[in-house]
Amino acid sequence: MIYRRLGRTGLEVSLLSLGTGGPNQFGQASGVPESDIHRLVHRALDLGINLFDSSPGYGDSELILGRALKGVPRDHYLVSTKMRIDAGMWDDVVTPEAVVKSVENSLRRLQVSELDVFLVAGWPKPRAYERIIDELLPVLDRLRQQGRFRYLGASEASRYDGAHEWLARGLRDDLFDVVMVAYNMINQCAEREVFPLCRKNDVGTMIIFAVRKLFNRPERLKEVIAALQKRSLIAQGALPVDDPLGWVLGDGADSLIDAAYKFCAGNEDVSTVLTGTNSIDHLQENLGAVSGPPLAEEMVEQLRFLFQGIAQPIGN
Repeated sequence: MIYRRLGRTGLEVSLLSLGTGGPNQFGQASGVPESDIHRLVHRALDLGINLFDSSPGYGDSELILGRALKGVPRDHYLVSTKMRIDAGMWDDVVTPEAVVKSVENSLRRLQVSELDVFLVAGWPKPRAYERIIDELLPVLDRLRQQGRFRYLGASEASRYDGAHEWLARGLRDDLFDVVMVAYNMINQCAEREVFPLCRKNDVGTMIIFAVRKLFNRPERLKEVIAALQKRSLIAQGALPVDDPLGWVLGDGADSLIDAAYKFCAGNEDVSTVLTGTNSIDHLQENLGAVSGPPLAEEMVEQLRFLFQGIAQPIGN
């Protein structure tokens, strides 16, 4: 297993980490027995994966993860969870009391006395951002001092904030120790808007949307490429119509899923890449992708050239 430093937290995290959300919802969306998810978690630990991410918004994922990790020595794994802090469509935010309640509920559901990373998530509007600083950061700092979590992070509403405006603003103000950011072969905007700020402030990065529906469903990929070409964000004729990214395969990448994980893992600004699989076989394949040889540099440069203007919420 390859481990990387999660920024200024100093935590050494596995390059592949296991998420409990996404379309699979830790088996809840597809009826996978909880016992199978427990086996998945223990296999992940055996493979050296040490970071698990969850959220109260992922159904019973926190409860399932807590039960799966019961009896595992606490120093053998790291756990992160989150809460959405924007409320409504305009400038509202959750209350400080709701933040305290969310942290305490997550601790109980995960069966831990301290979270390693607690992420504030959402798509706050400009005035909501000021309220977060004034109303929520003081209570978050108090919870950290009380030992309820170790490090503060932020995640984004990737379906809407393709340009990472929320994360970039918080990073410019040096609010976070860790960010959870959407980044993949097509939307590489984080390389411009997020990663330089993370380097400057020594902030760790947790990558989401590396694959999702985009790279494991050929028809979805063709739809996305066609839509981007229609908007003149990709030049007409720049990619084959029937197999837009088939040229990326080979040289160690056997599928677009492999290539997608390799692309993310090959960037040294990436601390860890989240996978949301329910399958041990898929977990091992994804681990092989990030642990194996990277994508050829000429392929990476071509991907950057083709998609350099993309700052769209791409991934589903």
